[in-house]
Amino acid sequence: MAQCSFSVLCLGCCTGVYNRRVYRKCNLLKRIRFSLLGDVRYYLQVRGVKSLAQPTFTSSSQNFALVASSIQESATSGREQSEVEESRTKLRLSFGEQARTVVQVCKTGTLCTSSVEHDETPFGSHVDYILDDFGRPIVLLAQNAAHMRNLRKSQKCSLFCQPIASSGQSGCRATLVGFMVKLPLDQVSEVMEAYIDTHPHAAIALKYPEFSFYRMEVCDVYFVGGYGVAATWVDPKEYISSEPDPLAFQSQDLLKLMNTDHMEDLVRFCRVFLHLKDTEQCEIVMVDRLGFDMRVQLSETDIREYRIGFREHVVTTLDAQSALVQAMQEAWELENGYEKLWSEETARPTLLYYSLSNYSVKAEA
Repeated sequence: MAQCSFSVLCLGCCTGVYNRRVYRKCNLLKRIRFSLLGDVRYYLQVRGVKSLAQPTFTSSSQNFALVASSIQESATSGREQSEVEESRTKLRLSFGEQARTVVQVCKTGTLCTSSVEHDETPFGSHVDYILDDFGRPIVLLAQNAAHMRNLRKSQKCSLFCQPIASSGQSGCRATLVGFMVKLPLDQVSEVMEAYIDTHPHAAIALKYPEFSFYRMEVCDVYFVGGYGVAATWVDPKEYISSEPDPLAFQSQDLLKLMNTDHMEDLVRFCRVFLHLKDTEQCEIVMVDRLGFDMRVQLSETDIREYRIGFREHVVTTLDAQSALVQAMQEAWELENGYEKLWSEETARPTLLYYSLSNYSVKAEA
């Protein structure tokens, strides 16, 4: 055997038993190096244990594979089954889910109120916040602050949120529109603990009576997915009922790893799945439980954004890591003559939803 699959190689290394001649002949040492657990999970989910027949494994490694497969199968039931089905039929998060995720991640934002000193001109100020179970921001405000003086005259306000990791025009952001109300006293103790956990410096402010908790009642939501990608009002009921994406807080580390260490793999993916052969630059700009967004620059005036869906059920960062391994490995194998390994898989879902060359935004899937 002159070549072998990257995942077979990784699983062999994990069990400590692999064909060293094959290992030396494989030109895969420069390939993706994720955690072994991620590779094993990917291998068991996508290939199945039967595919391990080519390398020579001891009985202990076979037992390991069978036990891992059994654990995975028993874990996928009930609600997870419906989530698996969702990953097969839904390509992108809804606008409500995306907006809720953005607001959940930020924890700080720009509170805009109507200035009493400048004829109700919009006045912006920085605030820290936490969210309640319905996605409503809870803020700690000082009675003598400028925004508090404005709110005493008009409760109407808006809160602009944009994660630091996706700042600028190309990043996702959301604006909540509503009005501010003082938090009832019977809810303060519970909120206080959660607020200090998120913003420890607030513990000092809370020693002074001038500070009080307020909750923003959300009447409308405006979401922008990035430059030229999406800009739309979101039904507040959809926002309130949505859950933030489970990868929201860990996805940036995974994006950094992919975009800094594995450019060769990303360019290959563009060649194989997006049919783009002259890529100047490409990067993954977002990953969630349903897939990832890839921005590709073909020239100074031709920039495109694609949505690539996962075939797998993704809940954790390890799941996303495994799914990305699969996507890049599939591209490598298809380009190197191993099409038969993927003959039983459905076509990988892709969607071009933005193209700077013709200033077009594609409809949502």
